[in-house]
Amino acid sequence: MTDDLTTTAEKLIPLLSEHAAETEAAGRPAAPALRAVREAGFLNLFAPAALGGHQAGLATAVDVFERLGRGCGSTAWVAMLASGGSYLAALLGDEARADVWGDDPQAMVCGGFGPTGTAQPVPGGFTVSGRWQPLSGVQDAQWAMVAVPEHGMVLLPVADGEIEQTWQVAGMRGTGSHTLTVRDVFVPAHRVLSTSRMFAGGYAADHPGEPLYQAMPISLLSVAMLGPVLGMAQAALTTTLDRLARGKAIGGTVYRNATDSPAVRLGVADAASRLDTARLHTDRAVRDVTAAQPSGGSLPVAGRARIRMDTAATVTAVRGAIQLLLDVNGASVFASGQPLQRIWRDVEVATRHQMVASDVSREVYGRALLGIEEQITPLF
Repeated sequence: MTDDLTTTAEKLIPLLSEHAAETEAAGRPAAPALRAVREAGFLNLFAPAALGGHQAGLATAVDVFERLGRGCGSTAWVAMLASGGSYLAALLGDEARADVWGDDPQAMVCGGFGPTGTAQPVPGGFTVSGRWQPLSGVQDAQWAMVAVPEHGMVLLPVADGEIEQTWQVAGMRGTGSHTLTVRDVFVPAHRVLSTSRMFAGGYAADHPGEPLYQAMPISLLSVAMLGPVLGMAQAALTTTLDRLARGKAIGGTVYRNATDSPAVRLGVADAASRLDTARLHTDRAVRDVTAAQPSGGSLPVAGRARIRMDTAATVTAVRGAIQLLLDVNGASVFASGQPLQRIWRDVEVATRHQMVASDVSREVYGRALLGIEEQITPLF
């Protein structure tokens, strides 16, 4: 199944690339791209197999999201975060799973960890109100997994709320990461996820026959984020090599063909090497998360912190690689019709997500190495 999913994602690259500019202009994945990704099951890659999902492992997911990212960073990002939403929903019991996928195996779950809502206990569950942003893909999702203080995360139908058009950004414009507002929506108790239990890996015990759901959730979800980022970096490298192969002079110099320039040759080599470095850190993080699953996903603080540091090393290397490729291409690549400038903007935004932010990751890892028990975030 792993090879089949990766092959399917590979085949979608031209389609997603064809509609990437349209996706950005529309502020959400273009209809043909979203339809293809949905039909392939890539919007709920982590959903339970018993309910029509792929229940794909982390290595497969990273490969799939990487391929999608080569075609369109925004569409890949939506697929990745929606699959992350499906993972969180799948941690809940059979009743909640049936709510989401019982009638629609392709149902999409968006979500976010910002606890900006409220939940009042009532018989059988909670009455929830709040305003959550950004929620990537919310316009196309059927369900939302959103956080409320003290109680954790609640799973509710998007149709029970209102979507506010608030996503006005420099990069990742096509993710449609707008705001969801709900007022006094009843959420039954079986659709409430305890974040404290989740951060501790406590839901692993509920899924003894499903190794995927025995992983440390935050480690798995943060590593999955690297897939689209790696894909965008690969697209930047491929685009650069294609442009150079067609012949390109370096203005103001004797070089009628840029490939004759030592600076260009070194820049391409260094960029490719940084991308290799990013992949190596990602591969190690994938192995560490996966290796812990047979033991119920348990990872020591130092192990989780190193995974978080691997995400930082990956995004730092990717940003450095793309910077080098921009230098190789020159100012002409910043024209609005050039895909590389869109990739650059998308990567700059995506790599600053709170779950992979490099400075936070470095501090988490440094504290763990120094034996400082108190951490600055539960998101590792």
